[in-house]
Amino acid sequence: MNQRSSGLDQARESLRLQQIYNTISSYGLDMVMDRGALGDFRRRMQEFIYQPGEPVEILSIPVKMRLMLQELGPTYVKMGQIISSRAEVLPPDWARELNKLQSNVPPFSSDEVRQIIIEELGDAPERIYKEFDPAPFAAASTAQVHHAMLADGTQVVVKVQRPGIRKQMKADIGVMRNLSGVLERRSQYARDIDLPGMIREFGDGIIRELDYGGELYNMKRLARNMEGMPGVTVPTAYPQLSTSKVLTMDFLKGVKINNVEAIDAAGLDRLAIGENILRALIKQLLIDGFFHADPHPGNVIVNLETGIVGFLDMGMMGEIGVNHRLNLINLLMVTRQKDPAGLARAVRSLSVPFRKNVDDAAFYKDFERVIGRYMDPDTPSSFGMLMNIVFDLLSSHGLRLDSDLTLAIKAMMQAEAIYNALYPEGGGLAVMGFETVKELVLQETTADNVKDILTRQASILAQDLVKELPSLGTATLGWLGMYRRGRFELHVDTSDLAREVNVLHRIAQQIILGIVLVGMIVGSAIAASFSTVTGQIGSVLAQGALSIFYISVIIAGILVAALIFRLLFPKRDE
Repeated sequence: MNQRSSGLDQARESLRLQQIYNTISSYGLDMVMDRGALGDFRRRMQEFIYQPGEPVEILSIPVKMRLMLQELGPTYVKMGQIISSRAEVLPPDWARELNKLQSNVPPFSSDEVRQIIIEELGDAPERIYKEFDPAPFAAASTAQVHHAMLADGTQVVVKVQRPGIRKQMKADIGVMRNLSGVLERRSQYARDIDLPGMIREFGDGIIRELDYGGELYNMKRLARNMEGMPGVTVPTAYPQLSTSKVLTMDFLKGVKINNVEAIDAAGLDRLAIGENILRALIKQLLIDGFFHADPHPGNVIVNLETGIVGFLDMGMMGEIGVNHRLNLINLLMVTRQKDPAGLARAVRSLSVPFRKNVDDAAFYKDFERVIGRYMDPDTPSSFGMLMNIVFDLLSSHGLRLDSDLTLAIKAMMQAEAIYNALYPEGGGLAVMGFETVKELVLQETTADNVKDILTRQASILAQDLVKELPSLGTATLGWLGMYRRGRFELHVDTSDLAREVNVLHRIAQQIILGIVLVGMIVGSAIAASFSTVTGQIGSVLAQGALSIFYISVIIAGILVAALIFRLLFPKRDE
């Protein structure tokens, strides 16, 4: 069965690879042919042949790239969405087009929607819900959303997964993994950045998002964390009307949070909205450690009647521990203080090398040279801009941040982009974010919270002690027995130490023997050279010295041979 499944997966990946190749080749050829004089000639021929009645519209490269990603399918749309979230590093026309991938995705048919709901919830949508709109009001790369109403009149939305999306995404990820493996073997850069690891992480993330059970849990957990936060809400999910492919939740009405014109037309206070969203995201990131990992404007909306900010699409969440949170707070602090050296140390402490022989001295020197001019007290600079430069510097010196930290910093950059869009005079994340952290820390430091933390830590300690109870019990009984006998015994294993001492002892013996042999050889050689001594005594001395010299040379040769043999064939205990 496994072999059959593996064969089907390989066949599916091969077909998908051919589709990807055909699509990219078609769009690539179109982009090449649609430039300069060749492009003008091509359009005139199109008008002559097809007679459209009006001039053929010239599509820009970013538009064609967006269309290509949409035709390639949900996996590539998701990649485009991730890239579009880095709008601050993209040219405006590219950012504008890729941002359309957040919502402009063709829907699938209402018949397919109905069939999926029947398979997942056990009945037709018109019988499960009081009202159900078969036409979607929004379509994304992996799902589409329908208006519905519960029996008690509650307005809800039903998120339905695209049919066959899981198999297609797995095939796409398989193609990407195979390609990354080829690139890793042929490119040092691909090895340096761990391209297969990046593709594996991306693939695991988007496959995990396809299980709506995980998103339902994320919504419930985030809603608990956001309780008491002013001007912020998280939709309520309905587990009894949700499965891994269907998710029912409250309907949140509103516009994208960066729609400044609509917010102003509604007479809402942009500063208050900006502070509320910034406070909520800072609490998620730096206080709770559980955060919305993709807070782009399509996932954060504002109710034009109440001004309340709502979070959507919690399939992609991040989680970081206390140490990482403290490091990020330190990062905000040194950025606020405009301290290049402090920022360099903070970033280096958070990074790990992906190349051998990283030159830290060169990194610090390059860091202060590049970053210094952006951290001048009189030079305005945003946290997002600084972090983009930091990412480039880390990469150029063979360093990278932990993936969880990278996700958190990108979410912080997106939070700053939202705040600056609503209130450009606010001072950015480095100023407002750090002040918000101090405010939230004081709010969170209550007797109940401290008690909860201590209780959790005590519970963890108790669990660890339970695991060690058998060994602790044995040791305790042994100590009590020795106490009754009036003595304590301590057993120390010195077998390894004894082995090392024996080796040193043998080495010392060999050195002493070598010194004696050298003395004998030198002494006998000198004695044999005494040709000035005459008579029988002199002759006997010379012959004796020569004999000792020969014997010493033989012994020395044997010793050297033994040493060479021991070096070539060492014993296991040496």
